[in-house]
Amino acid sequence: MTDKNQGGINPVAAAVAGAVVGAGAAVVGAMVMGNKKNRAKVGKVFNDVKKQVKGYVEKMEKQVQEKKGRVNKVTKSVKKSLDRAVKDVKKAAK
Repeated sequence: MTDKNQGGINPVAAAVAGAVVGAGAAVVGAMVMGNKKNRAKVGKVFNDVKKQVKGYVEKMEKQVQEKKGRVNKVTKSVKKSLDRAVKDVKKAAK
């Protein structure tokens, strides 16, 4: 489920896992919802899962923002280098 190259969570694998877990939870939930204690347990499990998913989403958002910042820095650096190179070439052509 993790992208070994980046050390993060593969979004496709996470979506598939989420769909499988959700489908399984729905089937089990439908089977046990007749009992009040079971309904309470299912509710707790869903709250726990919601917290976990929220944590994963926040972690992924943070990783995206960090990588976006790195890309912006590299882009600015490359543009600056190209501008200098163009000026040097123009100066040399005179």
